Amino acid sequence: MFRVIVLAFALAAAPGLGAPDLAAARHSGPRLERVVVVMRHGVRPPTQSNAELAKYADQPWPAWPVAPGELTPHGAETVRLMGESLRASYQAAGLLPPSGCGLSGTVSVWADGADERTQRTGEVMAAALAPGCGVKAGWTDAKPRDPIFGGPSTGECRVSPAAASESMRQAAAGPAGSMPIGDAVARLQAIYAPKACAGGAGTCFTAESEKTAASGAMAGPFPQAAGLAEDILLEYADDKPMREVGWGRASVADIDAVMPIHERSFAIVRAATTLAAARGAPMVHVVLGALRGEPVPGGPHSGPATSLLVLAGHDTNLVLMASVFGLAWTLPGEPDATAPSTALAFELWTDHGTQYVRPVVYYETLNQLRTLKPGSARVLPLTFKDCASGPMGSCQLETLRQRALAALPPCDDR
Repeated sequence: MFRVIVLAFALAAAPGLGAPDLAAARHSGPRLERVVVVMRHGVRPPTQSNAELAKYADQPWPAWPVAPGELTPHGAETVRLMGESLRASYQAAGLLPPSGCGLSGTVSVWADGADERTQRTGEVMAAALAPGCGVKAGWTDAKPRDPIFGGPSTGECRVSPAAASESMRQAAAGPAGSMPIGDAVARLQAIYAPKACAGGAGTCFTAESEKTAASGAMAGPFPQAAGLAEDILLEYADDKPMREVGWGRASVADIDAVMPIHERSFAIVRAATTLAAARGAPMVHVVLGALRGEPVPGGPHSGPATSLLVLAGHDTNLVLMASVFGLAWTLPGEPDATAPSTALAFELWTDHGTQYVRPVVYYETLNQLRTLKPGSARVLPLTFKDCASGPMGSCQLETLRQRALAALPPCDDR
């Protein structure tokens, strides 16, 4: 019953999906007070150059309009679509003013300064959330890496290499590592280099996987396979001609077929809770502090007047937050649970004096990423593991806070 109520509320609040009398609902039920969003940047090319990637394929790689890893012009539009969707949804819910700019500091955007794609995502997001209001995205210098996105930089706050390896080994030995990917690897081979395993051009993925296993690494495809699978998705999402998507060998069905390699890799990271907690600790503190309306460490603007804080980062940040906070999701009918521009929202609601947190994922379908239509992101309400008894399947803020802090390394427990 709760799931029906949650979905009905989300659809009502989502832009373009109806216009209920939310004002009455805000006075008679839970009231939305604050939101912290962790999002992935928009569509980008591979982070390696075509020259570096050449060994994997039997044909030259397609050209991109920007340097490796940078946000494409089309990728910026996927971010804009997401920002406009968030603005409309939270205007409808009463969090943001229905028009105008509201009070200074209401909207805050902080991006990973290590990459152009995250900086640019933050800029586009700020403009979409508060158009004409002068909101500027902020970030630190590229070096040293912002720990909010890259994890703690001090040695005493990192897990040891042995503990990190053991965490990954246990995760790979569990359900996450048992996800079937044999067919996905075979399909990826047929797209990249069909004759490579018989001595033809390109890389034989099976041979590379055997080398990885022989080196003592955990079983599975060789590490680059997950990124290579997503590279095909990114070509499609950037609206490239189909003759350039997987060298004309990849359809939408083929993208669906190869992405289990990528999803298995990320499922293992999520299940490696010791490693995820260590890497995600700085961002966890920002999320928890901002939900309480407190100033947060590291640069993002946050305080009692901040209604919406957006952290523009990477798919790994989404996975780390999922691990620490006890979240898991798949996107209905979609091959990538953390696709470009996906946003994980932590919503703070107050009901009869008690504060609750509801997790929600905003996402664009693969076709939407490619065509930018329809112009509203989809909404997927989530629940925290073993904590969903509050309104709309939410969890009490203090309960969630204590659970998350207990999962973090002691040196990060402030």
